[in-house]
Amino acid sequence: MAFVGIIANPTSGKDIRRLVGQALVIGSREKVNIVKRVLIGLHSAGVQAVRIMPDRLEIGSQSVHDLKHCHSQAIEGVKILDMALQDSGEDSTRAAATLREMGAQVIITLGGDGTVRFAAKGAGDVPILPISTGTNNVLPKFIEGTVAGLAAGRFATSGSEQQRNLVDRQKKLIVSINGKIRDIALVDIVLMDGSFIGSKAVWDGKKLLQVAVTRGSTENIGFSSIIGNYRIILPENPFGGIAVISRDGNCDHQVSAVIGPGMIERFCLKDIRTIDPGERIPILSTRPAILALDGEREIVLRENDMAEIQLSLKGPFFINIRRTLEIVPDI
Repeated sequence: MAFVGIIANPTSGKDIRRLVGQALVIGSREKVNIVKRVLIGLHSAGVQAVRIMPDRLEIGSQSVHDLKHCHSQAIEGVKILDMALQDSGEDSTRAAATLREMGAQVIITLGGDGTVRFAAKGAGDVPILPISTGTNNVLPKFIEGTVAGLAAGRFATSGSEQQRNLVDRQKKLIVSINGKIRDIALVDIVLMDGSFIGSKAVWDGKKLLQVAVTRGSTENIGFSSIIGNYRIILPENPFGGIAVISRDGNCDHQVSAVIGPGMIERFCLKDIRTIDPGERIPILSTRPAILALDGEREIVLRENDMAEIQLSLKGPFFINIRRTLEIVPDI
């Protein structure tokens, strides 16, 4: 039986960067519309079971309610997951883990890089199809919901042998604190001044001390573009990059980078180098400090905390949408 999960982050695309950077706002109503179109695409591809993460804004429930009147066949086999909510990113992690345990073949996410990161922590080897509804969207793409649902559905209804050729494996950065693995990032990690997380979204580039990335491009938005404007690192390249951000003007290279919508800043980089898989790289010893993972403050580093990062090539699997639609026939 073809089984697909959906995780729609109710808070993505609504953080403070709407005020400081004029970022795009994708409200709850539009997320409902996207999920509705995803469900129509999944039904067209022959998916028999769909489970949607619950959320405080009832995006999934409203999507099902709306389709009762015009596409009732698209909601046959669609249910909302029965799970308690913490109203945090951990909801996405627990939902993804539940979907994996239930046997989902695909997990569709609606959100930004942070949403994908949380989902990946619970998804294991279940492929993810990320739809962009966030702020910094290096991983998720702006893809029409109907097309995304159709691709996810065709993937789910194809054979396991064929599925192996329809996914791309991502890289990840593993964060260890005092010798113990603490968390992961899929795009970038930045070390920044401070000891108070507050609003998790990072928008002030002047606080940055160091940046590490799995990928980087001049076309990226967010902190990966800092290194991407010095050297392009593609998702398929078996290495990452790291650099120290200098504030005294003593640096090896200067770049201008788009760190968020409407936010362009200039950075002075030094000690720029690549990161090889498995290599343990110490984080600068400046304390107190905060580690931001994929654009959001997550870890406070206190005095005597030793932090290091490690690049792994065994990150989450993403569905290759174009390849799937080209190769997998319509049922």
